[in-house]
Amino acid sequence: MSNEVEWLEKKEGYFLENGGVDLYYLILTMLKEKKMNILQFLYDASRGIGCVVHEGLEYVLDQDLDDSDEFTEVSFLVGDYESSTISPQHFVELMQVISDTYIEAYPNDRESVERNMNQLKARYL
Repeated sequence: MSNEVEWLEKKEGYFLENGGVDLYYLILTMLKEKKMNILQFLYDASRGIGCVVHEGLEYVLDQDLDDSDEFTEVSFLVGDYESSTISPQHFVELMQVISDTYIEAYPNDRESVERNMNQLKARYL
């Protein structure tokens, strides 16, 4: 495990068991490929902006749609097809686990992470 992803890899089993495998894979790949750090990812998510890691690996939130009123689920695209969807509420729950795990590894980032998690919760709960 590399230091940049070690904190996340500790929770792999949780995501596999709780319907978060695509989110886990997307974030793990994003970090390994150094496309974005978790603080930027969380900041964007709290504003309704999904993430394209690379062609064939992305997820979509409300601000990624032409009509954000049509947003009812978080969609993950792996390969050429929609791989899975989860409710916005479940997305927030999974992001809370990611945030808590990240804070354990990087306590100096607590304020930023908590601020963005509060905005994410306000947006989707």
